[in-house]
Amino acid sequence: MIVVTAALKGGVGKTTTSIYLAALATSNRRSAILVDADPQASAAEWIEHADDEQLERIKVVEAPTDRLLTRALNKAESDDVVIVDTPPAHERLTAKAVGRANVVVVPTRVGGIEVPRVEAALEIVPDGIPVGLVICSARTFTRSYREALDAWSQAKVPVWGTAPERVAITAGPTGPLCPDGLEAYKKVWRRIQTAARTAG
Repeated sequence: MIVVTAALKGGVGKTTTSIYLAALATSNRRSAILVDADPQASAAEWIEHADDEQLERIKVVEAPTDRLLTRALNKAESDDVVIVDTPPAHERLTAKAVGRANVVVVPTRVGGIEVPRVEAALEIVPDGIPVGLVICSARTFTRSYREALDAWSQAKVPVWGTAPERVAITAGPTGPLCPDGLEAYKKVWRRIQTAARTAG
């Protein structure tokens, strides 16, 4: 199963989403492959430096070019779980990854400025590939959050989960995975698995 985390804008929680999903994919003692297609290699650095047992079973492959990304995905076995962290503002490479995906996750934040970038990401997802949003760093008690949920519902774009605003969730290598983050992304991971089974 290839899960692509796609966002055409930086700072929306893409790498955080990829890391938490990869960690959840390693439950039941299985391993996961995290393909870091972002030249900044933030996901690879997070895994390399983090002192967290849940991240030890994640194999990291850095693939910041078309050729390396294709090679990494071609090497995946049929029973592998592969999470691809795509680069922001690199539509061609993101489209290449999305074209190989079984499921696509689009992280976003609340706010009108985010909507056009999400819509642009959704447009590059081929028909038939399940896609859902994750609202990151959300203040779930606010009116703007509720309005965002209503707007995506009216647009018939599924929201698979919400990661609440917590500094610890985005701490990166400086701290272990946050229990609140794991709990929030468990719902997303279940939706991904259901979507993959339904589409498959």
